[in-house]
Amino acid sequence: MRLALLCFAVVSIASQTLVEGSEEHSSSGAAVVREMNLARQNPAQYAIYVEELRSGFNGSYYVLPGGTRVRTKEGTRALDEAVRFLRHAQPLPALAFSSGISRAAADHCADQSSGRMGHDGSDRSTPGSRISRYGEWGGGWAENIAYAKTNARDIVLALIIDDGQSARKHRKNIFNPKFNVAGAAIGPHARLHAVCSIDFAGSYAERGHSSDAALVARN
Repeated sequence: MRLALLCFAVVSIASQTLVEGSEEHSSSGAAVVREMNLARQNPAQYAIYVEELRSGFNGSYYVLPGGTRVRTKEGTRALDEAVRFLRHAQPLPALAFSSGISRAAADHCADQSSGRMGHDGSDRSTPGSRISRYGEWGGGWAENIAYAKTNARDIVLALIIDDGQSARKHRKNIFNPKFNVAGAAIGPHARLHAVCSIDFAGSYAERGHSSDAALVARN
């Protein structure tokens, strides 16, 4: 029985709580997976990137360059908790990038371009059914969604801090050792400027491939 046993499917509005990252980080799904791998493989280093944001807080407000004040739900509490987590986290293997999963993520971004939000598609698709369009998954799946940011580092920082999400389920998806494969896509959003969809799987066999190349990180 193919069950999404590890499916933490929660929406994160990664909105305006983080400064824009440097230009070296591109606005692509592949860049988002690379950024998650940086955090997974060297969490202690990534803790430094999170901690650097602390100086921008004034109470529950984050002050963007230029002086714009943005209200967060937890202030520095979520940020400090993320730093503690990263400092104690054990390094994990990199996620293999999947073009098929990325196509599924792109489908969902396109579906949400008019302003829709959430994990259910307008065709009633789920993350699991969408990634099944382009291959066969195993070992569970999960999806993170972030809005309002297009920069890979901003997206991943927001999902790791997970402001306002007490269970930190987006962070758990990124650091779940049972996930070995991921894909992502970024697209325009009518209400929140941008949407990024990220899908994870324990293993994934890309449809249309043959022999050993069809098995992506199957453990």
